[in-house]
Amino acid sequence: MKRLASVFVLALILLANAPAFANSANPFELNNATVEDLTTRCFFSEELAYKILDLRDSMGGFQSWDDLKELKLDAGQESILKSEATISGIQADCGC
Repeated sequence: MKRLASVFVLALILLANAPAFANSANPFELNNATVEDLTTRCFFSEELAYKILDLRDSMGGFQSWDDLKELKLDAGQESILKSEATISGIQADCGC
């Protein structure tokens, strides 16, 4: 029993000192993101990263998170992306 308690305490110490995966203190702009941003900060596969960037390029940029719905990201992927990235939207050139 004592050994089990020691293992549990060690696990808690290791988890407490583990680096946080979310980097929301320094988010990147999804409309300027690179494959590297998506693979290293969001832990997405290169295939998914390219799908996100291809969709962005085909739309001329993302206006909102709703623009990503056609990719059918799972809840975990969406949560990670939203914690790591922002979407500022596209500025209109109309001069209005």
